Amino acid sequence: MKKRFMLLTVLLLGMLIVVGCVEETVKQNEHHHDEEGIIFEIIYRSADEVTAYIHVDHWHGGLPVIQKGENISLGAYVEKNEVVIELDGKHYDLRVDYARDADENIVSFDNHGDHVHIIGEQEGQTDVVFQLFHDNKIEYETPPISVNVVKDDD
Repeated sequence: MKKRFMLLTVLLLGMLIVVGCVEETVKQNEHHHDEEGIIFEIIYRSADEVTAYIHVDHWHGGLPVIQKGENISLGAYVEKNEVVIELDGKHYDLRVDYARDADENIVSFDNHGDHVHIIGEQEGQTDVVFQLFHDNKIEYETPPISVNVVKDDD
């Protein structure tokens, strides 16, 4: 009887560990879709990590703070209808632009096709939108996300 109880306990613990690992993997690989079935994640290239992603119609996370006179380099992971979009700078481009009514004096942009640079021009906050261009036309535009520029350390 004791051996059966011990065997049952070991089996249950083993199952819990396996189930816990499976759920962990799902959470790590979980992507977040918007209403159009698009997955759009912003990748902070310096850290090689997702810094913000779209969930339905809004952002989770945020962009790194930019020091005045410096820039951040951002890439994106984009998936549409379960097909990964390759940002090659030829057919598909990642671009960034000012959101409607945003202060255009705070930041400027360098669009490179597969990634963008946001440059801190003056201290303050403004909103930007990321755009997926397909053959030189906007195919998708994100909701606005805030960018903060802080005074340099000099």
